[in-house]
Amino acid sequence: MNGKEGIRLNMERFPALFAPIKIGSLELKNRIVMAPMLVSYAHQDGTVSKGVIDYYEARAQGGVGLIVVEAACVDSPAGLEGRGQLIIDSPSCIEGLASLAQAIHKHGAGAFIQLFHAGRQTHSRITGVQPVAPSAIACPMINEEPRQLDRQEIKIIEEKFIKAAQYAWSAGFDGVEIHAAHGYLINQFLSPHSNQRHDEYGGSLENRMRILMNIVKGIRQRVPELAISVRINVDDFVPLGLKESESIKICCHLEQAGINLIHCSCGTYESGLTSIEPASYGEGWKIYLAEAVKKAVSIPVVGGGMISSPEFANRILEKGQCDLVFLGRTLLADPQWPKKVRQGEMESVRPCIRCNQCIGSHFQGMPVSCTVNPHAGRERQFRWRTKAVSKYRSAVIGSGPAGLQAAVSLSRLGLEVTLFEKEDRGGGLMNLAGIPPHKQRILDLRDYLLGQLRQSKVEQLFSYEFKAEDLERFKPDLVLLATGSIPVIPNIEGIEENDYLGLEEILTRKFCPQSQHLLVIGGGENGCEVADFLAQAGNKVTIIEAGRLLAPGMEKKNRRDLMNRLHNRGVAKRLSSQVTKIDKNRVWIAREQEEPEIVEADAIVMAVGYKSYRPLYKDLRQLGDKLYVIGDALRVRGFKSAILEAELTVGMIARDKFGISS
Repeated sequence: MNGKEGIRLNMERFPALFAPIKIGSLELKNRIVMAPMLVSYAHQDGTVSKGVIDYYEARAQGGVGLIVVEAACVDSPAGLEGRGQLIIDSPSCIEGLASLAQAIHKHGAGAFIQLFHAGRQTHSRITGVQPVAPSAIACPMINEEPRQLDRQEIKIIEEKFIKAAQYAWSAGFDGVEIHAAHGYLINQFLSPHSNQRHDEYGGSLENRMRILMNIVKGIRQRVPELAISVRINVDDFVPLGLKESESIKICCHLEQAGINLIHCSCGTYESGLTSIEPASYGEGWKIYLAEAVKKAVSIPVVGGGMISSPEFANRILEKGQCDLVFLGRTLLADPQWPKKVRQGEMESVRPCIRCNQCIGSHFQGMPVSCTVNPHAGRERQFRWRTKAVSKYRSAVIGSGPAGLQAAVSLSRLGLEVTLFEKEDRGGGLMNLAGIPPHKQRILDLRDYLLGQLRQSKVEQLFSYEFKAEDLERFKPDLVLLATGSIPVIPNIEGIEENDYLGLEEILTRKFCPQSQHLLVIGGGENGCEVADFLAQAGNKVTIIEAGRLLAPGMEKKNRRDLMNRLHNRGVAKRLSSQVTKIDKNRVWIAREQEEPEIVEADAIVMAVGYKSYRPLYKDLRQLGDKLYVIGDALRVRGFKSAILEAELTVGMIARDKFGISS
């Protein structure tokens, strides 16, 4: 089937998803919206960088109908949420923003930019000034009391939003989106939870939405050609917060005021897991909110949340639950999602695994990066020119995430690549990591990488353990050692004389306990996930952890969700507890300033972590600069580092050995 035939069939298969739609006078080629996600790629002064342009251009080239550029601050520094955030608060911003809008338009996508003020959801460590808000009530997650805005200051902020819209129009954007969701300033005014004023900006719904309505009316009056979207919380999911009934009334008023699009969302910093969901949340779980708004208004409505499958996206559009579908993390993982879906290439879509490492890096004050897509935020760095380097042989030893990524990338570079794997299947530890509750998307990542391998020209030798003497047989010009990691066996008295279970035996169901008491030694991410797996099967589980916290290095959204499940399933926790001895099914636990404790169970599970596995390293060191050690074989860190390191290593090989630059 040729490309045009594939496109025709998929447009017939997903007719609603690829149907055009008008937003005001702007016609979009499809119903796919790139959601605004704060990625912090701007220069430190908030101006547009080449990295910002490359990032958005890659998503525009990937086929989305509309891009909503991330939260651009209308009032810096007071309104900033973090460093590297775009600003749109002076005419000096226009030149860079114009280049950004042009890059988006070049590929046929509509370009909106989101207008933003953090309000109380920022910190003076970031802004250098005390946060401001409708009322002097601190966000519990920030824990810094804001200063209450007076009437004149509110008028000034309204004017800043309106002027920002004028700058956006001057820069060539088709529209603006007013950020009135997620607990930021406009949402703080709308919500009685955070707005306890007694003047014309507080109290009644009419008063609470006054700032938003004034901004909308001001933009419509000064820039009538500009499309206006409002991203609104349909439900704050906090006590006394904005609820569906009031939000729908606000949406009706917004339509009457002349906006063109309503972008439905929910949740705030305080609401926990409802604004940036962990992996356990179902695809499109909050689409009911958009559906409720759509029943009340006649202008287009955007809905979404955790959507990754075109079948689901097309179905909610056909059912009339919304008019457009927003994709966020899905487009971080694969900016080509729309184009690949349209061309019938779903097997080549790089899947988002909902690990939330993207937002996790943002919470740590760093630019956003993606576990599965090493190119996110590095688009220019990996834009290699292909070059014929045939007859240059490379060997990749190991087929975990690092080995698979390296083999495929080396093949794309033009090398002759042979992949060696001692097991009869590829995937490495992804085969285990995708088994615990809500981790099945890791198996999707494994399948994607294996699919890329099958489509490549890589020679694949499974059930083949590479040995030093194979250097003479295969004569590789370079070798990438990606043999991964193996479980750590701790130095505990009695461990060699007594039976215990490893993660593999549990997760592969070689041992299937039910209604038993099990001790899990090790409360890191792996230990907690295997405890969740065992507790789900109806077992009584106790985690013994030497540290003060369980899974301290885990991304905090998914960690909170996992801790909630462990609590709800009755998993017991022994923290700051050191296992000193094992005897049959009994363990001795030592704690500071306490008497040793003996705990009995039906079985013991060992989950104290992994260590690098590279038995070939000594034999291969003779290769010198022809040998590269990558992934967990170099240092145990996880999938994100393994995939990125593989791609960076191939980039270094391209540059240093073949003179191929990005």
